[in-house]
Amino acid sequence: MDTLIVKSKSFIILVLAKFISSMGTFVQSMAFALYVIDTTGSSILFASILMAALIPRVLLSPFCGVVVDWLNRKRLLVTLDLITGSLLLIIALLIGSDEISLSIIYGIAIAVGIMSSFDEPMVMTIIPSIFKAEKDVAAANAVNMIVLALGNIIGPILGVLIYTNLGIAIVLIVNGISFLFAALIQLFMQIPTDNVSDEKRTLKKFRVDFTKGIRYILQDKRMKIILSCIIIQNCFFNGATQVGIPFISRVDLKVSNTQFAFIEIIVILGVVFGASLSGIIKKKLTTDQLFVRMINIIGLAFLCIGIVVFGIINNLQISFYLILALYLVLGITSINVSIAFQTELQKEVDNKFLGGVSSIVMALIMASVPIGQGVYGWMFEVLPSEVPFIISAVVILLIAFSYRQVMKKLQ
Repeated sequence: MDTLIVKSKSFIILVLAKFISSMGTFVQSMAFALYVIDTTGSSILFASILMAALIPRVLLSPFCGVVVDWLNRKRLLVTLDLITGSLLLIIALLIGSDEISLSIIYGIAIAVGIMSSFDEPMVMTIIPSIFKAEKDVAAANAVNMIVLALGNIIGPILGVLIYTNLGIAIVLIVNGISFLFAALIQLFMQIPTDNVSDEKRTLKKFRVDFTKGIRYILQDKRMKIILSCIIIQNCFFNGATQVGIPFISRVDLKVSNTQFAFIEIIVILGVVFGASLSGIIKKKLTTDQLFVRMINIIGLAFLCIGIVVFGIINNLQISFYLILALYLVLGITSINVSIAFQTELQKEVDNKFLGGVSSIVMALIMASVPIGQGVYGWMFEVLPSEVPFIISAVVILLIAFSYRQVMKKLQ
């Protein structure tokens, strides 16, 4: 690991805070997933809960990115974590029981989604404000994703244990405390404030800064192609993984609570392995070659999942563990696409405008997620379980082929 990364106190505090708050969030996400599936048995309702958290981020992120470019990023980060943690604790104290209505779950998901709209553009802009060299930024991105992934491994395990033994209200308390602790330690960060100026912030200025981000994306032909492919791939990837794999595991394969937790854990292990090996995987490959190779592997993995779900193996347990192995592959490949794309964006865009540009890009990518979740929630209700996975495989393999052909013409 790069010595500069390890020696940066502010970066260590940042990733530690994100580790703690993400771990709490995944405790809550796992508990909500088990609660909704167990009480309703509906893939559509399960998918709608996932969508409720994402839609506010999709709608608000582009505007939040401009705010991130305007304000003191450390102060904003601490304030939002304080608000989120306090909100969760208040709700937990108000419900005070082991039963929670779907309307409250929707409300919590939407509220946390609104607060999270600021999070990704803030982290995206803080990292290149701490590190200047491209290799340091790439290394910091990988470390950040590894640490978040480790939190996401521990979170589902704790989520199952807390939900099963202590109930849903305690889950909310745990997540609330995680955000409050993250806010506390972030007070000790030292983040450059060169993005902050005395210039008057007006609605007109907001509109100008917002349109700058849109113009940048529209004027960069290569970025438009990469972004378009990632958006489409993301829709079919997340629909199949976030809705399909948990649903068929619980309903078709009849897995236990502990096995259900492994679904989240295994893909995060893939993320950890993939991010740790990102330097080796990227070595001697251009960004375009990396995208094509990783997306091809993703498509083939979905094809294999579809074949397993079709029922070529009569043993449900063996089928489940084969799907977990393929899910590991999906984690390794998808994180390498994310790291390469994020580093390219940070390299190309001035940090003073990075919040606005990155938030628009991320909002476009996130917009594909609830669409995929909704479509796949419907598909798993009306189609044989293997069909949605095969559809994902075909579409993603076509994306890889089309991307390679288009980039050849641009060269």
